[in-house]
Amino acid sequence: MTDDLIARLAADLEPTPRHAVERRILLSLLMGMLVTVLWAYLVFDLMLGRTFGGADSVAMFWTKFGYTLALGLLGLAAAPVLVRPDGRIIWPLVGAGLLALMALGSGTMMWMRADWPMDMLMGRTAMVCPWLIVLAALPVLIALLAAMRRLAPRSPAMAGLAAGLVAGGFGAWVYAFYCGETGMMFIAVWYSLGIGLTALLGAALGRTLLRW
Repeated sequence: MTDDLIARLAADLEPTPRHAVERRILLSLLMGMLVTVLWAYLVFDLMLGRTFGGADSVAMFWTKFGYTLALGLLGLAAAPVLVRPDGRIIWPLVGAGLLALMALGSGTMMWMRADWPMDMLMGRTAMVCPWLIVLAALPVLIALLAAMRRLAPRSPAMAGLAAGLVAGGFGAWVYAFYCGETGMMFIAVWYSLGIGLTALLGAALGRTLLRW
């Protein structure tokens, strides 16, 4: 009886296409980014009138561009591994965490220097920048978590953390097009904080939504 049941269940099995997980994650990222780009245009451009300066007016855009994109890509490298039942924490995710800690640490050190101009660290938008990054990242985070619900991560929280890192990095990348801040320490501290908050939100949501 048991052997017959196993045979019937196995009869309809089909091999999973190669890189199916990677394609699913990339597709969800693209869908989320389409919504994020439209969302950012409606909120930051039309509603706020690009009051934050606009990326086309600052040379530091390329620094923001590279930094945010690098963190997003690090999360994207970790996500396909962490959504599998045998997934383990891999070096890209560890490297992303160390990079964020280094950025926050350097920002704190510069903040403590008495001769360092405070306005270069705080800029004009320090109190809203992290939250606007989280806002920009939400469509990508939702799309990634929805795709991951059909998978079986070994650690739902870690898979959610990877999704949050991807969403935070790419959300901050989109936000950089509308941000006119030019301070290196501003980017290291407040951009990192926004990306970190998104990663933590992904971990918290993933712990519940990705459980199997």
